Amino acid sequence: MAVNATNMRQTGLAEDLNAIKQENLQLKLRIAELERLVLIDTLTPLYNRRHFMDILQRWIWRAHRYGQNCGLLFIDVDQLKSVNDALGHHAGDHLLVTVAEILKAGVRRSDIVARIGGDEFGVLLENVNAESLPLKAKKIAQLVANQKLTYQDVEIWPSVSVGFAMIEQNVSSAETLMRADKSMYANKIARRV
Repeated sequence: MAVNATNMRQTGLAEDLNAIKQENLQLKLRIAELERLVLIDTLTPLYNRRHFMDILQRWIWRAHRYGQNCGLLFIDVDQLKSVNDALGHHAGDHLLVTVAEILKAGVRRSDIVARIGGDEFGVLLENVNAESLPLKAKKIAQLVANQKLTYQDVEIWPSVSVGFAMIEQNVSSAETLMRADKSMYANKIARRV
């Protein structure tokens, strides 16, 4: 009888241990999802502004510490409001997701792409110099312009305005972003979009 009671206790303990392991696994999955939500934009598969600014700050430090040449692209999706007004916000979301995918595919794995505002994206480029940064901005704009998308049988030809700034030591992340934003705005005005 004592052997039977011991077996029952061991079986109960094994079941309890298994339940604890399952609960632990569920908690780990929830924590991983929460960590992902803190870093990733809710619409696109890109980093969000908060995480982007953290990375930018680290890259500024690296520029100071190691003298690395890095650049920032500031990208604004042209005429998103017109798409939203004409076709609805689902069409605008489709446009944003498509642009995000184009941007991600158009840079190296070591580069960082993020959605930093409603229709604004940022790209951090490693190992880029001041002469090649405008060329990279032009290439990104052309990649987007070459992509036709269709939403409910309506063709949309997206375009973006792209500005840029070199990441410099002792220049804050906010100042670097503002420089790239001003460059983007000048590009938008020059193109009259």
